[in-house]
Amino acid sequence: MSLEKFIIIGLCILYFICLNFIFWYAIYLFILTKKYCFFNNLNSENLHQSKSTFKDSVLIQLPVYNEKYVIERLIDSVCKIEYPRNLLQIDILDDSDDNTSDIIKSKVSYYQKSGININHKTRKDRKGYKAGALDFFMKKSNADFIVIFDADFIPPKDFILKLIPYFDDQNIGMIQSKWGHLNKDQSILTRIQAFALNFHFTIEQLGRNSSDYFINFNGTSGIWRKKCIEDAGGWSANTLTEDLDLSYRAQLKGWKFKFVSNLISDAELPTTMAGLKTQQYRWNKGGSQCFKKLYYPILSSKSISIKQKIFALTHLFSSTLYLFVFMVFLLSFILIHLRTKSIIIDTTLNYSSIYFISTILICYCYWISWKKNENNSKIKFFYHFIFFLVFTCGLSFHNLIAVISGYFSNNSEFKRTPKYNSQASKNLKSSSYFKPLINYQLVFEILFALLFIFGIVNSIFYLDIFSVLFFTIPSLGFGIISYHQIKEYYTS
Repeated sequence: MSLEKFIIIGLCILYFICLNFIFWYAIYLFILTKKYCFFNNLNSENLHQSKSTFKDSVLIQLPVYNEKYVIERLIDSVCKIEYPRNLLQIDILDDSDDNTSDIIKSKVSYYQKSGININHKTRKDRKGYKAGALDFFMKKSNADFIVIFDADFIPPKDFILKLIPYFDDQNIGMIQSKWGHLNKDQSILTRIQAFALNFHFTIEQLGRNSSDYFINFNGTSGIWRKKCIEDAGGWSANTLTEDLDLSYRAQLKGWKFKFVSNLISDAELPTTMAGLKTQQYRWNKGGSQCFKKLYYPILSSKSISIKQKIFALTHLFSSTLYLFVFMVFLLSFILIHLRTKSIIIDTTLNYSSIYFISTILICYCYWISWKKNENNSKIKFFYHFIFFLVFTCGLSFHNLIAVISGYFSNNSEFKRTPKYNSQASKNLKSSSYFKPLINYQLVFEILFALLFIFGIVNSIFYLDIFSVLFFTIPSLGFGIISYHQIKEYYTS
């Protein structure tokens, strides 16, 4: 076999693998969607009503690091939460190295004078970042339950009263509520994020939970039974998604989780491309780290079913989807330009129709979520879905770097997503937290945009309309991502 033929066969096999994983992921989402629909039609979820009085002690932990724009809003909203005052304690876990600490001291002093049990707590260093702070201060508390809110959240005042009754079931270790979006309509960037997150909190979380598959704590806006955290081994900082890691370790121990979609805590979505990419990097690197860490415990577990194992592994492996999406577009470009070299390439490219089948399945799943969260407008839905595909492709290279890094490294810095209190801020660019993201990845993203534009032009020359449509998505994606980063850099 010649070297050229060997390379062509290798490229075709890799292309086939990438297409099949995307297809499996589409089937996975379709199954979750059908399970969500069945559960939704079977009964409408009602908040649990407890017959017992509130007698358990609750600790609210607010881990913060340099949050001067949103910290007052957070403290004000948390101090309004209703629960017997003698059973409630609020701890602000402050790792800040800017004037956020001064703002916290002032607010804490004010509320302490009002009789609220609120404390400002600091450490000598940021060891373990968020996970380290949660673990360090939790061990010093005797509370029965732990509530966690990130700095950009505004929880409803009845948050604890509505969720704590679910813990009447002694097997429940964690309850997760739904996220809302304070600034959803601020820009196309925030609208697409809301579109994707609504899908996660509608189809994925409720679909998995209603089928007794593993779900995850989303890092904030949830309540933990302290005994569950301790039994699972506590918070660990050896992944960037400490919430996902602890969630799976707890469920492997036999603890049950509950997702409650009827209670919503509003939060701020990243408003800049730099902020979004920082968040995406942390989530996707952490996801691959968790897969690497947990795949064997899941496979070897004797306490969960085969179905639970399949859905758990697919969930943990889902961040790797970006790798396959990027490779499908890149390999399509290469194979189309090599198609005259071998009949094998033509056969392989014909199989790419499965990508469009996958897209149709995913489109259906997001449509079900859209109807639940927004309205029945098909025009608005397709507008959002197309831009969702465009942004997904545009972020694929950035996110695959995160995924690969997660598989080959155990630790990295926990970079917070900047929060600006965007509803109150008139000029985000004047923020001390705003740092435009210009690095080697931008150069590659510009090159990929040009590469796929060339693919479009070449396809038009050969009257290959199918390829024109195919390459339009990644060329727009990489182009828009690059444009936003350059714009942020020169307007900062």
